[in-house]
Amino acid sequence: MLTIALESVRFFAHHGFYEQERIIGNHFVLDVLVQLPEPEHPSQLGESVNYEALFSISKAVMEVPQQLLEQVVHDISEKVKARFPVISYSKVTLRKQAPPFGGDLAYSCVALEKQY
Repeated sequence: MLTIALESVRFFAHHGFYEQERIIGNHFVLDVLVQLPEPEHPSQLGESVNYEALFSISKAVMEVPQQLLEQVVHDISEKVKARFPVISYSKVTLRKQAPPFGGDLAYSCVALEKQY
């Protein structure tokens, strides 16, 4: 099994349940991990997953404000699988820095794992 991942990709985005969060925006950290069977010809990108494309998909989804982070990780997961049908597993984790509910914490986190 081959694993390809983006780790700790930083975005400033306008996701949040409260309208003020979607206006002001916040800092987010994204991890995207996919697994696929080992390619027959590992020197050919066409048999693998291009991590530049993973970033491009993630960036496009992160640019669309959503109320729930659950929707964001779902959208990334669906678009990655559509672009790379060969993947057999994905995990998308999104962390929101200092969520505005008065607690002393670094991040809130939502993760979606899928076995295909």
